[in-house]
Amino acid sequence: MRKNEKTGFSVLIPDGGETYALSVARCLAEEKDINTFVMAEDKQDSIRFSRHIAKFIHHPHEQQKEAKLEAIVDTIEKTKADILLPVGIKSIRLISEHKESLSKIVACPPTPDVRSFDIADDKWLLSQWLKEHHIPHPDTRLFRPMDSLEEQIAKLTFPVIVKPRNGSGGNGIHIFKEAGAFRDWHAGFDHVEDQIIQSYITGYDIDCSILCSEGKILAHTIQKSIKYSPDYPWPHGLEFLSQSEIYDIVRQVAESFRWSGVVHIDLRYDEVEKRAKLIEMNPRFWASVTASVFAGVNFPYLACLAALQMELPEVRPENKIILRTGPAIKMSLSNLFKAGNGRSYDNTFLEFILKDPLPTLIEETLYYYRKLKNS
Repeated sequence: MRKNEKTGFSVLIPDGGETYALSVARCLAEEKDINTFVMAEDKQDSIRFSRHIAKFIHHPHEQQKEAKLEAIVDTIEKTKADILLPVGIKSIRLISEHKESLSKIVACPPTPDVRSFDIADDKWLLSQWLKEHHIPHPDTRLFRPMDSLEEQIAKLTFPVIVKPRNGSGGNGIHIFKEAGAFRDWHAGFDHVEDQIIQSYITGYDIDCSILCSEGKILAHTIQKSIKYSPDYPWPHGLEFLSQSEIYDIVRQVAESFRWSGVVHIDLRYDEVEKRAKLIEMNPRFWASVTASVFAGVNFPYLACLAALQMELPEVRPENKIILRTGPAIKMSLSNLFKAGNGRSYDNTFLEFILKDPLPTLIEETLYYYRKLKNS
């Protein structure tokens, strides 16, 4: 291991343009003596302006896998980075595919074998794998562009959820309560991508994040979405808690896959059948990775320790309530003026932004500028 300092190490994030790369960098900054290098295709990516980045490396031509791999190797040699820490789907799969050669020049965190990764990342293949391994999950059907709409509808019991076979971040997800709405959507659909259709589960979302090595869970957190009002389009926040049923399902999945690396697993508690069901897997870092730090589990840091084959500290997830920035401010003001309803929270995502405000300010400014320009 090449150390920058006596007790520290350096980390290279090879996909700084990924949505959650900044969150990973912010997690690493919570620990002492870590130098974080970032490479990205966009020269002006907002992560460049983070106070937590020791060096930003611009590689403009990374679309092809071979070019991306060459850029990573070149950057490792130039920065002398100790650890290579991929964030998103494409980079994790690339490093998993070439881990044997990359491990000769840099420490790599645990990553799944390519076959397991591809199953987890494909919602249709995953549903078949879950069925084969007798893991509870919603009824799932494949809906290809050439398939007959009416034949599909005849097989369905509404309400249903339709989502892209390969997708993330909640993009392209639609809930249909009856066949007419499904037909209307289908009429305007581009008919290019495969979709999957899942039976809608009446209940609530409850997810589990894990870091594994060869099927053994090294660290985990379980989080339940909090929504105080149906008018708010997103969850107001997360409640981190202990839930043995969720952990047992996830442990079975990890052991059956012999999973290595990080993965965020979406589950939903079925209030009709009184049991949890696994919805999908996201074999990458996730949106709430910073929130897990408040609960006592710093997944990017632990992945780095695993890469260095160091003994991981024993971490026990804490029960915490973490709110989004907007709802947290509103709740604090309500409580301040004694108009609140007694609700409270432990932390908010705003705390990370205040420590490192410039990237978020740039992102928000560009977002509203584009919105105004296109209006």
